Amino acid sequence: MKTLTKTIAATLLSFAVLGAAHADQELIPTDNEAGTKLCVTATTGSVLKMNKAMKLSKVTKRYVTEKVTCNGQDMVAFVEQYGAKAEKMNNFLTNGKYSEERNVIASVNNQ
Repeated sequence: MKTLTKTIAATLLSFAVLGAAHADQELIPTDNEAGTKLCVTATTGSVLKMNKAMKLSKVTKRYVTEKVTCNGQDMVAFVEQYGAKAEKMNNFLTNGKYSEERNVIASVNNQ
C-alpha cells in the first residue's frame, strides 16, 4: 500500500511540475518590429488584441497568415505551438478554415 501511495504522489508531483513549466512560458519580443508584435500578440489568444494589432500595422489576415513568419514558422504553426486558445486564434486568422482543415486531416487519417 505504501508503494501505491508513493507512486500516486510522485505522479501527481510530476504533473504539477509539468503544468507549472508550461504555464511559465512567456514570449518576449526581441525587437520593436511590427511582425514581432503580431507574433507575440497572436499567442495571447485574444482576437480583439490581434485585430487591433493588425489594424495598427495596416496588414490583412491573409498577409499575416501567408507572409509573416515567427521564429521561422508561419503564423498558424507558431500559434499552434506557443499560443493560448490556438484554435480560436487560427480560426480568426484563416476565416474559419483552420477547423475545416483539421477535420479533413483527421478524417483522412481515420480511414
